[in-house]
Amino acid sequence: MLARQVWLETKLFLRRKDDLFWTLAFPVFFIVLFGLIYQDMVWEDFGVRAIEYMLPGIIVMALMTSGIMATATGFVEERERGIYRRLSLTPLKRHTILGGQLIQRYMVILAQTLLLLVVGTLAFHIRISGDLFWSWMVMTMGALCFLGIGFLLTGLIKSARAANGITMVVFFMLMFLGGIFFPNEMMPDFMRIFSNTLPSTNLNDALRMVAINGAGINEVWQELVIVGGWLVGSLLLAVKLFHWE
Repeated sequence: MLARQVWLETKLFLRRKDDLFWTLAFPVFFIVLFGLIYQDMVWEDFGVRAIEYMLPGIIVMALMTSGIMATATGFVEERERGIYRRLSLTPLKRHTILGGQLIQRYMVILAQTLLLLVVGTLAFHIRISGDLFWSWMVMTMGALCFLGIGFLLTGLIKSARAANGITMVVFFMLMFLGGIFFPNEMMPDFMRIFSNTLPSTNLNDALRMVAINGAGINEVWQELVIVGGWLVGSLLLAVKLFHWE
């Protein structure tokens, strides 16, 4: 039954052209744009090419697109249309519905990441120097964190009309304060202190250190602790605030 639900969620996702654009085309647009702008420019302060520095941040942005924006807006819209109220009258269990959505969105996140890596490697010769297994583990932890934030927002958002605005505010705050497009060292001190507590900043740093700089997982434990704290906290609050109607 869970496999059927995952397949159903996948078919529904493929029919939603806006979701296909935001989750797949939007991140690719950014890596192509910045790849063409920076080309082979090297940022001496960080010892890597600019596009290699930015790739982990673009991956984090893609994770937030699926985990926060698509999850929260999609669920709130379906809840408002009464879909889950009708499903509650069927033999389908609620945990199967949620499990199907989580698995399907994680599959989309894997597709996003692989697509960005392929484009970055083939078009701009980005080198992944780190361990692929640990890079995948860091990415997975970040994906679960943003999915948790997405489901937390579904409990806070009351209507589909408000969903786009609220998720956009959260998305852009995490993106622009997360050091995705520029190092957070360029921020004023008071903004940098706040930025260093965000999951996007710490996931961005951990993924860059592991995937691009070849750091070991023991060198990014502090960043992962912060991401893990957001993951646990958002899931606990999501369970408390979550509602089907």
